[in-house]
Amino acid sequence: MSRSKFGALFLARLLALVLMFVTATIAQAATQGKLKVHVTGLNSNEGSVRVALFNSDDSYSADKFTGEKALMKGVADIAANEANYTFENVPHGEYAIRLFHDPDNSGKFVTGMFGIPKLQYGFSNNPKSNMGPAGYDKAKFKFDAEELNMEIKMQHAGL
Repeated sequence: MSRSKFGALFLARLLALVLMFVTATIAQAATQGKLKVHVTGLNSNEGSVRVALFNSDDSYSADKFTGEKALMKGVADIAANEANYTFENVPHGEYAIRLFHDPDNSGKFVTGMFGIPKLQYGFSNNPKSNMGPAGYDKAKFKFDAEELNMEIKMQHAGL
């Protein structure tokens, strides 16, 4: 094989590999996105907000505001009694968010007598929580966009 034919074949294969990589990158970007959480109604600017994203009823139900069972979790700073947190590269699917105000940055969700929360908390879709935390079925939502903005209003029981 002559050098010019070898060079042309090499360039064609290299171009094919580059095109495959670009196509795969675009396809991946189309199946994931940013989930922006805006938290309102905080009673103070002290501490932070702990945010947890769950992708199943099992993990959501098993997690007791620790975030240990979450698919993704994070900590949001508070300013003007609001907080913002962005989950990056979230695969499209079904999710639920659970969060709480952590005024002393301990990472612990504090409850009092009979398990009544002493801290503010919230859930995606803003369902009211009467006897225990809102279930996954009430907090779940479908994420299938390049970017989704979600507002969660804080609730409080034992404050």
